[in-house]
This record gives sequence, structure tokens and C-alpha cells, in this order.
Amino acid sequence: MVLVFPAALGARETIPGVDGFLFGICQGNESTIPYLVALGVKWSRVNANWRELTPEVTNPGLTLAQVKSDRALVEEFSRTADWRGLDRRIKLLVEHGIQPIPIIGHGYSSQLPSFRGKLATPDRLGQDHYLALTYLYVAAVVERYDGDGLMDAPGVRIKLWQIENEPNQAGLTAGWGWRDPKWIPGLLSAWSDWEFMTQLIQTLNQAVKDSDPESLTMVNFHTDVPAKITRLLNQPAWLDAVREWSPYIDVIGFDSYPNYYSPDPVRGNEVGEKVKQIRSLGLNKPVLIVETDYPSGPSVRGFSAEKQAEFIRQSFWSAYDAGAAGYIKFDMQTLDSHTTDITPKDLAALDRVIPMWEKDQLGRLLLWALPRAGYVQKHFLDVVKTVEPYWGLVTPSGEKKPGYFVIEEIRKELAQKQKREKSEQTGGIK
Repeated sequence: MVLVFPAALGARETIPGVDGFLFGICQGNESTIPYLVALGVKWSRVNANWRELTPEVTNPGLTLAQVKSDRALVEEFSRTADWRGLDRRIKLLVEHGIQPIPIIGHGYSSQLPSFRGKLATPDRLGQDHYLALTYLYVAAVVERYDGDGLMDAPGVRIKLWQIENEPNQAGLTAGWGWRDPKWIPGLLSAWSDWEFMTQLIQTLNQAVKDSDPESLTMVNFHTDVPAKITRLLNQPAWLDAVREWSPYIDVIGFDSYPNYYSPDPVRGNEVGEKVKQIRSLGLNKPVLIVETDYPSGPSVRGFSAEKQAEFIRQSFWSAYDAGAAGYIKFDMQTLDSHTTDITPKDLAALDRVIPMWEKDQLGRLLLWALPRAGYVQKHFLDVVKTVEPYWGLVTPSGEKKPGYFVIEEIRKELAQKQKREKSEQTGGIK
């Protein structure tokens, strides 16, 4: 594909209802709010957890046609759901001047309710029933926070919703262990059925619009899986997925963790390159970095807080200069420790496997992995995931890492840059 040079991409597409560049942090809890306020962060992504609202599926026989045609079902869900936790988290953000971006329809195992003692997955419920129940829960959540006075949480008006999470790689995230079923069964499940996932995105978008036609929807596209591996799973490459699903969303979101597997070199500029790739499609929709980061550890693998700071600086400005409408860093405060032992054998395996993955050498990767399937599943994947507890900018004891101060610098530089840009647009007239 031929990329359009930045100068030919035109002015950045802004998100309707968002004044200026959307800058945020996702995840976190109540204890991180003071840091968000101190940094001037105005946006935070939060989970609207289906399991928290209704832990058990009690009406598995509902069809999608039924829930779309009978609004009383949404009202019944709203009356019986447990809103206490979600209301508290959202209201707390709003009270501190932070706008929530909720994730709805999230199919990770940690988010799903139970059905007959097991997770309510599309394979267990049946695809149509899963679509129906997901529509029902999503429609009720949006109705509660749409500010129209009906079944509302007072004082809250949410306009931007993320539907699902990394759905273009749902099968791989199941294989990774984050959806059910896990591992090889996950790669063969409904999560790997592109037709079903497309219908899911359509359904979630419609659930939002049916409750609040003025709300905006966004998908967080997974962009870090090499093309050959994606095609092996019978899925489109990520940029093709963006093109195919763009009619069902208002904002094109994506995540990018180019240094998830290896610490060097710091590759923050790749985030901006992905913005350019998306904008080159000519879809004329805002592009938002929904998640990106560099882990500050484990140090034994070569990661550090200093490199994290450099990644934040590179990725932010490359994204901004490429015309992104916003940038959301992944987390504020994390554990900064891991429980999986990392041995010299593991480090040697990482040194051998990571270049195969990053260079999209699928054949060599399979030749290495298949004879070691037990080691890969029981230990090696956990070694790879040891970066997960190291996204924070503040240590558990409250010490601020270098990346925190980079965010401070970015906020100041961004304000000055936007002031200059506004002046240029108005011809210097104040």
C-alpha cells in the first residue's frame, strides 16, 4: 500500500464534542485520580463490567430480534442491575473534571457473567443469544449515562463509548489466555469467527445508537500482530480490519505496544506511523490512540523507567504530528513486580523467538514452538507477559517515574503548540 505523506493528509479529524486534543490515561482506580488531576488529564477509560452489573445470565433464550424490538427488556435490565460500583467510579471521575470513556461489550473472561457455573461466552450461550444479551446490557448502560432523564445516573453525560476490546484479534487474545476458551480451543472458537465478530461490532454499535443516537462509538483495533500470523488465523490484517469495520464506528481507535517483546530500540515513533497508515485510507474519521505504552520492567529483560519515558515522548509527538485526534497512555500506577520466574533459558528463548515474531517469520516460529508446546503454554507465555505489571508512572510507594515528568512536559508543550496553531488558523487574530 502506498502511504500518503503527512502534508497531503490534511487537517486532523477532531472528535465531535471534544474541545481540542483528547489526552487521557486508561485503567487505574480511585487512588490514581489525584495524579490525573495533578497532570491535567481530562479523560480516563474505564470498564463497564457486565459481570458486575449482573453476575448470572438468567434469560439465555432471548434472541437478538426480541431485544431490539422490545424496549421493556432494557428497562427491566436497568431496574435489576447492580449499578453501585460503576456509578461510583464514573461519578468520582466526573466530580474531578475527568470525562470517562467506558468500555462496553468487553468479552474478556474477567468481564463476562456466569451461565450454569461457567462463563457466558458465545460458544456456550450460542452466538445469537450472546449477541442478544450483550445488546441488552450495552443498551442499558448507555441509557443510564445518556443524560436524557430516563433511567439515568444523575449528573453524568457520556458521549464516547468503546465497544469491545481488540476485537479484530479476539481469537488470538483467547489463545493468549484472556478470553474463554483459552489456548488452542480459543483459536477455534466463536472469537475466531470473523463473520460473528463483525456481527458483534454491528450489534454493539446499534445498541449504543438505539439508546442514544448522539453518542459516538469506537473500536480499539489491535495493531501489533504480524500479517502472516493474522492470516493463518483466517483474519484480515489490522489495517484491512479498520477499513472493513469503519462503517460501524464513529472514531477509529487503536492500541500499539511496539516494545512489548523487546526493550531496544525504543520504537515510539511507530505509533505515529500507524496513525498515518489509518489516515491514508481516506476514511475521514478521527483517529485515537486508545492504548500505548512501554513497560518500566522487568529490568532483567532490559526494560527501564528511563526507556519508558523516552517511548512516551516519541509516541505522543509522533501521533500528534501525524494528525491523531487524541492519545491515551495505558496506566498510571501498577504493581511493578512479577511472580513468574525468568531463567537464563527463558532469556535465551526470548532472544531467539522475538526476532522471528517481529520479522513475521511464521515458519521458523512454528518450527521452534511446536516441539516445545508444553513449555510455551505452561511457562514461556507467562514469561512474555511479565511486562504487564510495569505500565505505571507512579510506583506502589508513590514515587514518580521519569515518564510522569515527561507527561508534565507534554501537557505544557501541547498547550503552547495548540495556542500557536490556533493563532495560525485565525491569521494571528486573537
